[in-house]
Amino acid sequence: MSSHVLRLLLFCLLGFGIPLASSVGMAKEREIKRIGVLDFLGADHSLAHWASTAESLDKAFPDITFELEALDIQALDAALKEQRLDFVITNPGNYAELEYRYHISRIATAEEDQPVASTLVTNGDFETLEDLVGKRLAVVTPEAFGGFQVIWAEMDKVDPSISRRIEVVPTGYPMQRAVNAVLDGKADAAVLRTCTLELLQEQDPERYGSLHGFALLDTDETDCAVSSPLFPNWPFAKTRKTDAALAKQVAVVLLSIQQGNLWTVPLDYQAVHDVLRQLQIGPYARTGPISLADFVEDYGEWLLLIAAALIFWAIYSVRIESLVRRRTRALNESNEKLVLEMAERKRAEDADRLHRRELEHVARLSILGEMASSIAHELNQPLAAISNYAQGCLMRITAGRFTRDDMEVASREIAQQADRAASVIRRIRAFVRNKESQKVTVGVAGLIADCAPVYEASAHRAGVTVEVTIAPGLPTIEADRIQLQQVILNLVQNAIDAMKDTVPDQKRVLLSATRADGPVPGIHLTIRDFGHGMDDEGLGHFAEAFYTTKENGIGLGLALSRSIVEAHGGTMRAKAPQQGPGLEITLFLPTGDPQ
Repeated sequence: MSSHVLRLLLFCLLGFGIPLASSVGMAKEREIKRIGVLDFLGADHSLAHWASTAESLDKAFPDITFELEALDIQALDAALKEQRLDFVITNPGNYAELEYRYHISRIATAEEDQPVASTLVTNGDFETLEDLVGKRLAVVTPEAFGGFQVIWAEMDKVDPSISRRIEVVPTGYPMQRAVNAVLDGKADAAVLRTCTLELLQEQDPERYGSLHGFALLDTDETDCAVSSPLFPNWPFAKTRKTDAALAKQVAVVLLSIQQGNLWTVPLDYQAVHDVLRQLQIGPYARTGPISLADFVEDYGEWLLLIAAALIFWAIYSVRIESLVRRRTRALNESNEKLVLEMAERKRAEDADRLHRRELEHVARLSILGEMASSIAHELNQPLAAISNYAQGCLMRITAGRFTRDDMEVASREIAQQADRAASVIRRIRAFVRNKESQKVTVGVAGLIADCAPVYEASAHRAGVTVEVTIAPGLPTIEADRIQLQQVILNLVQNAIDAMKDTVPDQKRVLLSATRADGPVPGIHLTIRDFGHGMDDEGLGHFAEAFYTTKENGIGLGLALSRSIVEAHGGTMRAKAPQQGPGLEITLFLPTGDPQ
């Protein structure tokens, strides 16, 4: 029996005794029944599209007003959860989900409406589903049946891994947001419900004219581009709270509609359930323990990859174990030789260290010999002062003009000069003592101050002025005080010797200490003279052992100085000054303890 004949019979039944609404109480306020409509192209489109159905129901039920409410998938789910709806018009995939969750039941199916299928749309050169691998696919929502799930099922038929190798870009409703994402460069392709592309191109050909469908199927059921099989159309369903008698009357009215939205008896939705079952979503989502077969099917590629990796690891482990055993035997043999070599090297290093310490001691004695006359001059000063004070006291006592206060002053001065002489002797004794290197925390200012009494006398005799500049706030260093004193005294004495022929007003030694900022923090200690300097050849041999520019030099002073500085983790460099004659030597000493 055709649907037109069925509608005619229902119309006759309505005219011959099946009341749809009571005529009693026409003046009463009309009862409101809400019909939730899935909104996929915007609220205005959905309300306008299904308006004729609501009008037909309003005419058939004088006491009831049927209100359409356009909702997206999430809002439709929430409205049913809150029991705010009496009827639902939605796509078949969403219906299957809601039927399972909220026990809605279809009473009619849309007829001659936009087909339920999916179309893949792009403005690129895509042709097949495999072209989507590695690309961005815009969908209204992953829960949309025609807007994603149908295409997902087609991908699963071709290659189950395709859906895992594309980037899904949800855009939300309305559906034109998906194609707008393609046009705006946010996606490479989009999924639309079949015939939506043609509708958009008809409404705005300038914007949507560049789009076209791909992965298309041949079908005689529609003239629109389609990328999937067609499914039963949208159902009209009653909710659990709706009275069965009212639902029956509504079904009769829907089947009798002759214009606008046409409805037929509920169709078979088995094809929809097959898709949901294939994808294991909706009512068929797995909630319990996963079987071994399902696990292998879902993660087969990963399991193969893991198995291959384990096999490779096993082979690699066996080979490594064999190599380790072979290398271990070779290392054990080499280790015995190394032990003997290390013992021999330690003996050589100990001998070298002892020889070096002896050379440093000889160098200190050499420096002391060069400064002997200056040291004698320095000791003569406090001794002469002591003698002067003693003779003065004796003269006052002889003349009878000596008071107690004079005795106290003279005694205090004599004691101070004696301490001064003793201090000079202690410093000289510490400088020449041959002992092991001991590093302590040293301040550069104090180090230079300890050296000053030794080099100042020699400088004074040579007519040289030593100008000391120390930057404020310099950090301390970990160093052997005596060794660094040896370096400073050696460099200052060399500077004094280099200015033997310099005019008197130019005889200056500039001794400065500044902070060294860089990857390794430290201190720069610079000694600059105005003497004859060094030529390029001399600078090339600077601080080499046994190389000297002095007539009677042996060439060990600078070499030992450099080795001492390098033992402290520092460097010693020489260069010609930027202005004027002479030589500029810069020491870098790190503030940390060298490793």
